[in-house]
Amino acid sequence: MQFFEIFSILISAAVVGSFFGSFINVVAIRTHENSGITGRSKCPNCKSKLHPRHLVPVLSWLIQRGKCAMCGKPIHIQYPVIELTAAILAVVAVTRHLPDGEWLWAGFEFFFMVGLLVFVVMDLRWMELPLELMVGTGIVFSLWHMVLQSSTGMPSLQVLWSHAVGFALATMFFLFQYIVSAKRWVGAGDIWLAAVLGAVLGWPLVGIAVYFAYIFGGSAALILLFTRKIKAGARIPFAPALITGAFAAIWWGPSVLAWISHAVS
Repeated sequence: MQFFEIFSILISAAVVGSFFGSFINVVAIRTHENSGITGRSKCPNCKSKLHPRHLVPVLSWLIQRGKCAMCGKPIHIQYPVIELTAAILAVVAVTRHLPDGEWLWAGFEFFFMVGLLVFVVMDLRWMELPLELMVGTGIVFSLWHMVLQSSTGMPSLQVLWSHAVGFALATMFFLFQYIVSAKRWVGAGDIWLAAVLGAVLGWPLVGIAVYFAYIFGGSAALILLFTRKIKAGARIPFAPALITGAFAAIWWGPSVLAWISHAVS
């Protein structure tokens, strides 16, 4: 494959990813507002209907200097950040699977990751984790992952066992913390999100995801404490750390498992 062809594929992936990121913003906002995802996009401030030129991912926000073209009020930085993040996730997924032509794996990786961005937005902005959306995500992507694993020749019973154990252990681990801490360490939404990650990733990948989540979450908490953004004992959203841990498990999990296997052998 020539350089220009690869470059074109990656640019196309970034563009497509950014539009999915724009859609994720719509889903997050409208789920929070408990409104349907159909209908024209509006300015969150003046409620004016937006035109296509105002909805180009990242570029529109930059051209308009982060303000509404009608009322001039600031547009939340969430919009370009999620669009750019989704573009990067698309490029990473394609780059990882392009050499082997594993487009179904690339699709699974991208759509699962970009779908999780909904929960990142909602937990960071409003500390909400919608149950129905999490359950739907868990069902769709756990089935998709199991089909892909089975297609590689992995025994079906082993696939089912891996996902069942991942679901059970992740759920029990967070439920235990929820009960022991009297809801101070984690929230009910975190239990459901952990259950989703366990069902989709399976065991032992979900264990690696949780390990990375506590590293990322702990580091973020320390930085916020040292910079006095939060006070000791304050609750901070944990879904972003869990989801970042899931990304890390997908990208680096096989290497971590190989290292562990080598270390104990």
